[in-house]
Amino acid sequence: MRLRHDEGTLVHLAYNAGVHPAEDLENLIAHLTRYAVPVRRRLGVDRLGIHLWLAPAVADHLIADRIELVRLRRSLEERGLEVVGLNGTGGRNREAPGPDWAKPERYRYTMALARILAFLLPDDVQYGSISTIPIGWRREWPADLQAIANRRLERLARELRGLYSVTGKVIRVGFEPWPGCVIETTQQALERVGHIDPEHLGVCLDACHLSHGEEQAGEALRGIARAGAPVVRLSHVHDHERARGTAGELPSTRPVLQDTVSALLSGSVTGSAHIEVESHDLSGITKAKGPAALVARLADELDWTRRNLTAMGFKLAA
Repeated sequence: MRLRHDEGTLVHLAYNAGVHPAEDLENLIAHLTRYAVPVRRRLGVDRLGIHLWLAPAVADHLIADRIELVRLRRSLEERGLEVVGLNGTGGRNREAPGPDWAKPERYRYTMALARILAFLLPDDVQYGSISTIPIGWRREWPADLQAIANRRLERLARELRGLYSVTGKVIRVGFEPWPGCVIETTQQALERVGHIDPEHLGVCLDACHLSHGEEQAGEALRGIARAGAPVVRLSHVHDHERARGTAGELPSTRPVLQDTVSALLSGSVTGSAHIEVESHDLSGITKAKGPAALVARLADELDWTRRNLTAMGFKLAA
């Protein structure tokens, strides 16, 4: 969904379609029909944003066969769906996210996604976002591996600039801090990648981590503003209510949503204003209750975010 503020800022609200992953293009399109289209209809909108998860094999297939890439774009358009972002972790979940940034496979996969996204972006959308892993998973990250990763990221930035010169589309790659990884905080993300290319490499913010983690949203946003790096995406806005029976152990993500959007509106931070509803615990819903239950859950989460944006002065955009 697109929502526009009275001041002109456009927000793209989408959900992460990685909750129903597909290992080939046929199943990907089938999942869009089974889940994404009913979510759109339940929300009563003509156009729904989704952030696709593409398995590395699917990404390679789409790069090798442009006819198939055209087919995917047409399938999205026919279903009232639009893609402004991709999930670039590579693996289905954080337990198996694929190679780190010291390995050439990570660069090749991310660059393939960038080329795919530049093609899938609607004609009237200039910015696309790709989330990626927080460099690597070892707390002890040797300097030689960091040097290799830096060279790959510098090459990625050059290629993204080249992609813009050809397509006119700015594809931004965002690094999301995860506990136990090379990048655990926003400040570490800025130190590792913020200096390489502030236009194309930035930070993905996780509302859940910021709402009940050691890092505070205000501190993170001030650091991003000082560095001049973009907020590539705000994700994980699904834990918006305190869990019942947990005595408030899961604080609301509403303040993080409001603080981040307010920072974008004020211009204190830059970014693509991409907001993603994501969850990692919905597979059990489908198994237990069927696709309709998952559709209802996704629609409810998107509707909650839409209502909060509306309260901030946003209106559904055509």
